[in-house]
Amino acid sequence: MFRISLTAARINAELEQADAALKMEIPAETLSNYERGITAIPGLILRRAAKLYGISEEVIKLPIVNDGHYDDFFCISIPFKGI
Repeated sequence: MFRISLTAARINAELEQADAALKMEIPAETLSNYERGITAIPGLILRRAAKLYGISEEVIKLPIVNDGHYDDFFCISIPFKGI
């Protein structure tokens, strides 16, 4: 499957970082952190980016980020029942 980075998707959509961030309703610095892999992008923002860039979110290649935080908005707690 063809995949594209978040930065390349934005550039292909002919958007400057500040303009894209404004349209996604996030600070430009936050978008920069997502693009550089400093902070993991939440699913909600990924969906906004994909829609804004006119592509499917499945084709966006995201960097692996271990920032110690979870996307709480989309995490579901599943009780452990043991083995």
